[in-house]
Order: sequence, then C-alpha cells, then structure tokens
Amino acid sequence: MTTLLKVLRFLGPIFLFFSSFVVLPSLVIALLNGEQSNALNLLFISGFAYSILIFFTLRQKKFNYSPRDGFVITFVSWLLMSFLAAMPFLDYGMPYHDAFFEAVSGLTTTGSTSISDLAVLPEFMLMYRQLLQWAGGVGLVIVVLAIIPAVSGGVKVLQAETSGFAEKNFSPRLQETARSLLRFYLVITLLCVLAYWLAGMTLFDAFAHSFSTVSIGGFSVYNDNFGHFDSSIIEIVAVVFMLLSATNFGLHFISLTKSTTKYYSQNDEFKFFKFIVLFSIIVSFLTLFLRENFDLFESLRYGIFQTISIITTTGFTVMPLSELGDVMPFYIFIIAFIGACSGSFGGGMKVWRILLLLRVGFNNITKLMHPNAINVTKISGEKVQSSQIEAVFSFIAIYITFFLIFLFILVFQGIDFYSAFSGTAAAINNLGPGLGQFAENYSSLDAFGKYTLAFAMIVGRLELFGVLILFFPSFWKN
Repeated sequence: MTTLLKVLRFLGPIFLFFSSFVVLPSLVIALLNGEQSNALNLLFISGFAYSILIFFTLRQKKFNYSPRDGFVITFVSWLLMSFLAAMPFLDYGMPYHDAFFEAVSGLTTTGSTSISDLAVLPEFMLMYRQLLQWAGGVGLVIVVLAIIPAVSGGVKVLQAETSGFAEKNFSPRLQETARSLLRFYLVITLLCVLAYWLAGMTLFDAFAHSFSTVSIGGFSVYNDNFGHFDSSIIEIVAVVFMLLSATNFGLHFISLTKSTTKYYSQNDEFKFFKFIVLFSIIVSFLTLFLRENFDLFESLRYGIFQTISIITTTGFTVMPLSELGDVMPFYIFIIAFIGACSGSFGGGMKVWRILLLLRVGFNNITKLMHPNAINVTKISGEKVQSSQIEAVFSFIAIYITFFLIFLFILVFQGIDFYSAFSGTAAAINNLGPGLGQFAENYSSLDAFGKYTLAFAMIVGRLELFGVLILFFPSFWKN
C-alpha cells in the first residue's frame, strides 16, 4: 500500500507537466483553428484534477524511499503515460496498437511511426506528436535527476548514467539541478526555433521541428521528413542542434557557467564521440560518391546530415534511407548502437561505455605483452573502478541479449532478416527509421510486432536494468 501511495504521489507532478507542456499547447492550436479533440480535453481536465487532488492530499506526506521505489516509480510512470498519451490518436481511426506504438515512440524520443500519411492528422495533432518527444526528452532526465537520487543508493545510478558529471558539474542540490537543466532545455529549444525560422521554416514548422531536434526525437510533420524542405541551410541548423543535444549536458552546463570551452577538450568521451562522427562522415561521403555515384555536393550534404542524424539517434531523414544504397545506411545503423554521449537525450549504449570497453581491451592486450606492467583504466584522467567495469560489461551483454530476443520475435513473425534487424535496432536504440520494409514507416507491422517494438523502445530508454530488475522475485522481497 505504501509503495502505491509513493507512485501516486509522484504521478501528480508528472501529470501536471504533461497537461501543461503537451496537452495545453495542442488544445490552444486546436482552438485557434476552430477544431477540438475530446480525448485531449479529457486528458487536460483529468490531468489537472489529479494533480490538484495529489497536491491537497499527499504533497505534505513524508515517505522514506528505497531504491526499489525509485525503479517502480520510473517504470510505472513511463508505462502509464504511454497508455494515456495514445488516447488522442484513437480519434482518427487508429487501432490501439498503432496509437500505443506512436505514443511510446514519441515519449521515448524514438521517432518511429506507424502512420503512413501524416496529412490525415490536423495541425494540433501534429504538434501533439512533436510535444510528446519534447516532453519525453526532458522528462526522462528529470526522472533520473529528481526521482532516482531521491532514494537511497540512487546517486550511484545517476553517476553511472552521466559519467560523474551530475555530481561535479551540477548543483549538489537535486532540485536546483533539475531547475537548471529545465532552464537550459528551454533556452536551447528557443534558440533552435529561432535558427529554424531564420533558415526559412514557418513558425509552426520551426517550433514543431525544434521540439523533435532538441529531444533527439526525429518526428516530423511531413511524410518526407526533412526532405520536404530541400534546404541545405535548414539541414545545417539541424546538424548543429543534433550534435549539441547528443553531447553530455553536464559539459554544456559547466562550460557555460565557467565561460570556457576547455572542458570539452579535456573530456575523453566527447573526444571519442567527435572521432566517431568525423570518421563515419568520411565513410558515408566516400560510399555515396564512389560507390553510389552521387555527385560531390550531394555526397557531402547527405553524408553529413544522415550520418549525424543516425549516430545521434535522432532519426531525421532527407530521403528514405534505402535510396542511399545498401552500404552506407547499414554502416551508420551499426554505429548507432554506440549512440550519443552519456548525460544526453540520445539513445544507444552510450559512447562512454564503448570507450571504456575499448580501453579495458587494449589494457588487457598490453598486459599480455608486458605481464609485469601496471595498467590502470582511466577516462578523463580518473581511474575507473572495477565495479564500474563489471557494470558496463554486464550492461552490454544484456543489451545484446535483449536485441537478439526482439530480433528473433520479428523474424519468427515472418519479417525478413534485414528489415527485422533494422527495426529492432531502431527501437532499442531509440533511433526511429528502419531499413527494408521499415524504410518509410512501420504501418506494415502487425499488432504483436508493434507491441514488441514498443516494449523494446521503453527498454532502450530506461537502459535495461531499470526494467529487468522488476522481473526478479528477490527485488520485491523486503
């Protein structure tokens, strides 16, 4: 009973945030266009009513939180919000599995879509999809910063996720940290809106695409995604903000507060991320130019945009990836498993984990050649503890296991291996577009397949352990 009350207590501010920043703006656009949505009205009224109820009943109630409470609250919040966020899509004839897939894809900032024609949705629903991603991006971080550390042992979880920058670069008070992060998120969103507008987008398009850019979501209001604009200037703006959002926000925070950029050059994860991006751009450019016979400008333009879009796990496209040949899309899909930096909104396994894996591997090779040598694994000048190394190896092993399970489920359903591989990779890495039959959308996937990938999106967003631990009986024992 106590655990239930704790969950209900935290759902209050979550519902308030969702009603204020996702539902209300969508309703305002509907009102201005002379339209309405019964589902959105219901979500707005019920969300505020529930928040007020919690405010007057449980706000002042003192609870002692355990690590178990943190994981339960996080998982339940994401799952419940996904079920509720699907409701407005039902007004447009979508079966619930499609609506749930769309909602989960938005909230987890994945960017996969089951809608074959976005033109069937009115403007306010298109904005609702974009706001789902924006809220999901900042919402996840707020859950990590404000909920998990609030319980015993949660700080260590936070440190593992953010490579220590939450402790060193943010305020030691979690409430101040959350507020600082939210302010930064709002500022970078508004800057992205301004940049898109100046680059030639309408104000509606600028807001809509800034929400999915900053959150590294990948949704667009057009069927042909960024191909609709056919503008290299707009693509440059997108590239800049995708890279900003894929970088550890702790680095941005400390660099801005200290008014210096030296912290970027001192951070090993960021340097490795830059190397991956630059190397992949070169590979993509040469592939498009030499193998696929694109001209020089197109090879450079598409190579840069699509490479950064996929590597950062944003998922924007300027054309169906299948039109870029077979080699380049497959290569960047593989690289997408690495994902963005820790402490960012990107998906994947995270750059710091791969960097740590490589350094441990090289140290072991050195030890074989020089048995008496003392090798210490360091990242950014700090020694990595053996417990962290074990956690990373465990994470990667479980990550691959989950990927293979989801892949097998799709193949078992009759999906060809190429499409199943890309769809599973897109879901668990929170990437968005797939290859093969999923190159444009996921409308051809049946209900069971969509629920499978939706669960894969949640697993990928919550980084496996937060979901897996809930299925161990020992976790629920006192």
